[in-house]
Amino acid sequence: MSSPLETLRALSRSARPQYEINETNEITPPWNEESSLSRPDEGLNSLNSFLSLPGSADDPDERAAIIEYGANVPRRWAEGFAALSSMPPPSGFSPERWQRIVDAAGSFLGGWASEAITCGWSDLDVFGCDRDRPDARFDCMGLVMLLDRVEVVGIDPAGADLIATAGGAKLRFRRRPLPQHTISLWDLGAAGRTGNAAP
Repeated sequence: MSSPLETLRALSRSARPQYEINETNEITPPWNEESSLSRPDEGLNSLNSFLSLPGSADDPDERAAIIEYGANVPRRWAEGFAALSSMPPPSGFSPERWQRIVDAAGSFLGGWASEAITCGWSDLDVFGCDRDRPDARFDCMGLVMLLDRVEVVGIDPAGADLIATAGGAKLRFRRRPLPQHTISLWDLGAAGRTGNAAP
């Protein structure tokens, strides 16, 4: 069985992108016969970089299906991530911070979602946020909201081990009961809580 990343690479071969912008905004040049890349998908290194390909799954249902089967995640998570990828920043989020959160969600789905599911993590454990103050209510935040500048290095039923991208500090995210008004990030768009982002 191939890995989710290999599945996405296979899907990207048919797209023949003109360029790619990955999660760190690096532009991969077009592939051609003279290129130093051996294959047109060689620059593809994550779920996010696949989803940033021009013409890759412009239809939200197609995008969700690619995510669901490519990353082996529940359909609800796939549809949620597809919605996040096209949502404007919610109130309280700068476009830059929101993009980091969306990128972190894609990296999580591509690398840790299957293990989180096996450990019993719910939508809210991963994607939870407060309906009215998603940027400020830490008691409602799921793991993805905190991955803005850290990366997951391990996951278990009780929580996730993290490392800060600047400085390498080791952190621990602990799963806990969330307040009743906690919603999934992608539900912010349905709740009309997008736009008016703070710098």
